[in-house]
Amino acid sequence: MDERPVRLDIYRTSIPIRGFAHAAAVRDTADAVVLRLELADGRAGWGETLPRTYVTGETIDSVVADMENVLAHLDATDGFAEISRRRIPIGARVSGVLGSANPTVTARRLRLMRWFGLRDFKLKLGLGEDIDAENLRVVSRRIGGSVASGRCTLRVDVNGGWDADSTPQRTADIKPYGVCVVEQPVFCPAQQLVEIASRCELPLMADESLLTDADARALLDLPQSVWWNIRISKNGGLRRAMELAELAAENDVPFTVGCMVGESGILSAAQRRLLQLISPPRFVEGNYGKLLLTEDLTSPSLRFGYGGRIKPMKGPGLGVRVDPRSVVRYGELLRTLTGDPL
Repeated sequence: MDERPVRLDIYRTSIPIRGFAHAAAVRDTADAVVLRLELADGRAGWGETLPRTYVTGETIDSVVADMENVLAHLDATDGFAEISRRRIPIGARVSGVLGSANPTVTARRLRLMRWFGLRDFKLKLGLGEDIDAENLRVVSRRIGGSVASGRCTLRVDVNGGWDADSTPQRTADIKPYGVCVVEQPVFCPAQQLVEIASRCELPLMADESLLTDADARALLDLPQSVWWNIRISKNGGLRRAMELAELAAENDVPFTVGCMVGESGILSAAQRRLLQLISPPRFVEGNYGKLLLTEDLTSPSLRFGYGGRIKPMKGPGLGVRVDPRSVVRYGELLRTLTGDPL
């Protein structure tokens, strides 16, 4: 097999989503960069990333510029080819994520999630003190007993909506609701998040504060007090996400395998592959498919099943078929690189 890359198509896609809000952004579309890489032997593969300026500092334009200068591809000797031939069960279950500035909507979505058997929940905070307080009350009324008995879990994600000085008191205030961890209360470097965590009654979770290997090493100063949110499109791809998950497991750091809002079936398939390769995470977010997107780029659209269960992928590569018609319908071809530049 000739694995030399000969053509790279770079698309910008924009798929409508069913409205989602958090402290850093309100979204009604999922904007992504989607790649199609063709090898000399005729095989082709797809990739996806969702750049967010408030997460990694990247934009659609900066990702496209990077791809014009740097191209990496996965060959059959790196270990992923073998995992694609095995059906390894995935034990972790997907969490329900609640993100709305309307507590009535929060209550309705939570009710639907419970009917579908979900037992782990993440509530977005940082939308305003009154909204946050009412959302917490709504959630507590519906699952407070289950959280107290251990049948459900509740965590919150602030998306940098708090400040460093108030975070210890704010975490103390929400502790009675049974919250197990507070994700990214402040936008800050990794070392500062460690310092804040040392003053909090609940663990914190690093998301935007965990981008690089240096960030990970800094967070290891308090491995039980700072959990990690590892995301494929945030942390440099499938291989890099696997390495971070292994580092977390080796150091007894509880971690989440997360996602960007609006990931298509391409990244959902990659996440399933990741979950087949690593130690079980504490939580999983993703594989929402058409529960969040109005349409998908893959056929079928990948989404979790009852109780948040997700099945392993079968077949070569990511194990999912991208529908080129959907890419054209929801995307714009920005660049095609061929020949020597590859």
